[in-house]
Amino acid sequence: MSLLWAKRAITESCPDRLSPLVAGLYRTAFPPDTSEGTAAATVLNREEAVPESLPAAELENVQLLPHRTELLEHMPTSGTAAEFGSGNGAFAESIVRITQSETLYLVDQWESDEERQAVERRFSEHQGTIHFRGADPLSVLRDAETDSLDWVYINSSHEYEATLAELRESQRAVAADGYIAGDDYKIVNGVIPAVHQFCAETDWLLSYLTLETHGRRSYALCKE
Repeated sequence: MSLLWAKRAITESCPDRLSPLVAGLYRTAFPPDTSEGTAAATVLNREEAVPESLPAAELENVQLLPHRTELLEHMPTSGTAAEFGSGNGAFAESIVRITQSETLYLVDQWESDEERQAVERRFSEHQGTIHFRGADPLSVLRDAETDSLDWVYINSSHEYEATLAELRESQRAVAADGYIAGDDYKIVNGVIPAVHQFCAETDWLLSYLTLETHGRRSYALCKE
């Protein structure tokens, strides 16, 4: 089992109400990665294209939400969506229940056939609606037709370069009235710098932001 998979398995399987109790243990086992290209502060110092902050005018219409499940209530329903970094499928269950997507792609580089098959069994009642792709998110996005997705949820590597590349590819694959959403909008990885740089170089704006106490906050972007 890789370190990335272990970290994600812990955060996704632990109930939110227990997160404050295990936060210290988690940080001890998996201290924040401050190597070049991953820690937000390091990225900001290294990449001139990353803005120090977003302009106030671009934040006027940001809606704060208590939890990412509530974020799902603002996503398009009965449409075509994709989750990148599906893991064991726990959050995908909420996606299915709340958005009732007509087509949902669950994309992950599962560690083994057994792990992928376990996720497939979890959604065995949704054959024909849910499609599984054991592939790198970028390759799936590049293969997607233009405007073919109503929204996406990015929960893959959380590294600056990879997240920025996924955001850039998503803007072509997602319809003009759709959303690009994602997880782990927090300072110990590269998500915030990638999101802010993407907003600075495109006409996509921060539309929703969740405020979970455990810090694994989600965001959603829409076109201006």
